Amino acid sequence: MRIAILTDIHANREAFEAVLADARARGAERIVLLGDLVGYGPDPEWCCDLALRLVTDGATCVKGNHDEYCSNDAF
Repeated sequence: MRIAILTDIHANREAFEAVLADARARGAERIVLLGDLVGYGPDPEWCCDLALRLVTDGATCVKGNHDEYCSNDAF
């Protein structure tokens, strides 16, 4: 089984799309997202929406420190 492990997306839509397309072209059967979907880039909502769709389709996603900070009600 081929597993694609993606990490540190940091709201970079173009990179997320490119890496995901490459993973699929290489026959990845599972997707694992290791956090930091949000951060420095311009498209955090789009990246989170895509991650949610991927998880709905069976991907695994772990919350990174940037994701934790943005989801924390304490700030």
